This record gives sequence, C-alpha cells and structure tokens, in this order.
Amino acid sequence: MRISRRVLPVLLASFVLSGGSLAAQRPTADADRAVRAVITAVFSAQERGDMAALDTLYAGEALTIFEGAGVNRGWADYRDHHLGPELKEMKEFRYRPIEIDVHVDGATAWATVSYALQAKMGDRAVDNFGRGTVILERKGSGTTGRWVVRHSHTASRARRASDPPMPGA
Repeated sequence: MRISRRVLPVLLASFVLSGGSLAAQRPTADADRAVRAVITAVFSAQERGDMAALDTLYAGEALTIFEGAGVNRGWADYRDHHLGPELKEMKEFRYRPIEIDVHVDGATAWATVSYALQAKMGDRAVDNFGRGTVILERKGSGTTGRWVVRHSHTASRARRASDPPMPGA
C-alpha cells in the first residue's frame, strides 16, 4: 500500500498529537487485570469489614463517594460517617461484583460494575442489585506503582427476579 505525500504528514501529526504510541492507546492486559483486582479487593474488604485493607485501596483524602444521592469527600469521612457505621449495622453481609468492565488510559482507569448486596439489618433482610462507576488512578510507576480508587458512584435497588443471582451463592 502506498501513502500519498500529502497524507503522510497528517498521519504523522495525528500520531504525535495522540501520544505518540499506539500501545499507549490500548489498555494492557496487565493494567486491566490490576484494575479489576483492586475493584474486586474493595468488594471483598468491605464484605469482611476490613478497614485496614480499604485504607490501601482508596485514594485517601482525594476520594469521593457518591452512593445514591449521598456524598462523602475523603476516606476519613466515608469510613467514619458512612461505611463504618453501616457495616456495624449489617449482619451476614455479602457484597459481590457480578460484572466489571474496565477501561485504562495511561494513569487513569474507569470501570462500570454491577453487583449484588445482601445483609440483615435488624429485622429487615436486604437483597439488592446495583450498578456503579469506579474511577482509579495509578500512583507511582513501575513496580512500585499501584492503582487506587479515586471516585465511586453506586446505586442499588431491591433485587428483581430478572436480576443475576448473588455470585458464589
């Protein structure tokens, strides 16, 4: 295939302006797996009530959480005024991802998730299906770099018969 002399400069300029690397435009399998692992670890740590693990998975005071119409700004706010009290109230808590669709662009990643949540809160049984969006950023580089959750927006409703079942049930 022959490229005309007029088209070649346009293609080269587009390549340079787009970041200069076709590989940089596609998420690597390693980055995809790493982001998916962090999101899965968040679900697992919340299910276990493991605040120490969550402390390493969230972006500290840069974190924002939107849950339904509620907003938490910073890990301490979310931990102390939302998640911590909520987890203490829940018994037999199960919180599991059903599907995670990851996209990576450099040091930023985002994912859409669907999930199942079950718990007992007093006399009430909760059995919900939810969806969310998670935004992550890569802190550091090379072997010392790690992905952390910078923002999460989730919402759920009572499970319908047409919803997927609780994973591992």
